[in-house]
Amino acid sequence: MDEQSMNAACDTVGSQLGYKIEHNVNLGAGNLDQVWSKQDHPNLPELKIAFRLITSSGDVPPEVIGAGAMSALWTDCDHLVFVVPDPGTQKSIQGKVKAFDSIGGFLQLHKYITTITLSELLKGVKAETRTSEVTA
Repeated sequence: MDEQSMNAACDTVGSQLGYKIEHNVNLGAGNLDQVWSKQDHPNLPELKIAFRLITSSGDVPPEVIGAGAMSALWTDCDHLVFVVPDPGTQKSIQGKVKAFDSIGGFLQLHKYITTITLSELLKGVKAETRTSEVTA
């Protein structure tokens, strides 16, 4: 799947969930493919979720994961989501995140990074359909 169609699919999900979506966000800490933001209550801080789209299948280099995490953290995002094309790529990222966490340190990346396949993301949102009509 190409980046354009992945972007469009993520846009659809974010819009259906009521998020404001920004594309190609770079606040000086690196590029993020999308940032979703939403403020559910005026007395609570805005929720920001960063998205990195991985279009190629297979093993993901640790540098990609580290760069994504740092870009999202430095742009004040609350969470980072890697959207990947297949379960094999998903397992590659999850394994590397666990390896980073086993080294130790202040930040536990497994609490901050989620990896999801595009099909799982799309499956989580049901299309709105009308099941009945109002009749007079």
